[in-house]
Amino acid sequence: MRQILIVQSRPEDAVADAELEAMVRFGRLDDARIRRVRLDREQPALGSGAVGASGVDLTDIDAVLVGGGPANFSDEHGRPPGHAATVTWLTDLATRVIRDGVPYLGACLGLGALVHALGDRMVRGIAESVAPVELSLVGEDWLTDGLPRAFTAFGGHKEGIAQAPEGATTLAVSAACVHMVRVGEHAVGTQFHPELGAEGLEQRIRVYRDHGYFSPAEVDDLVAAGRAAHVTHPQTILARFAERYGLTR
Repeated sequence: MRQILIVQSRPEDAVADAELEAMVRFGRLDDARIRRVRLDREQPALGSGAVGASGVDLTDIDAVLVGGGPANFSDEHGRPPGHAATVTWLTDLATRVIRDGVPYLGACLGLGALVHALGDRMVRGIAESVAPVELSLVGEDWLTDGLPRAFTAFGGHKEGIAQAPEGATTLAVSAACVHMVRVGEHAVGTQFHPELGAEGLEQRIRVYRDHGYFSPAEVDDLVAAGRAAHVTHPQTILARFAERYGLTR
């Protein structure tokens, strides 16, 4: 059976499990085909052919979905333990999916992997809180065809890009940064989280309240803003990706 590779790096089990559940629910993914890799626990070998029982052979993968996580590509010095291995593994993965034309949808950290695979860099300080963010479409694409030219998504990041790297096409932006790019025919990166609903946002706000994304004093206001926001179009993008590449039940 061909697989759907879902890559995560959140060390908090409850948050990682909720992220996976949301990907499956909003994407209507065939959960029987999912292979889950948690980079906070392992960095399996990437390659083709005989790479061992724990390795990942992308020729057996129909698509790759990458979730967010605590690592930052821009933290080149003094990274916490394990973060260096995570960003190296993700960059290798993104390099391979671009080269081999493997369908790829990477959110937040997954966008950073594409940017670095193209030889560019995420920039520290291009940040947005864990909160609703207003996006504008600036390019035409089958993933966004028919969506309003402006819509709301959920974000939350400490690094970003002000413009797409060479080799990538910008599809959506916020006032602060680029939020969606396409690389080649099959690889897409988003700064926003297409799997995230209001309940998931609240969970992340409460879990990450002391992680530097926002002031702890803002927690209640951010939760209220998330509940009040109407966020559906990012999930549509996830569902369209899954349908296009035959990942649904």
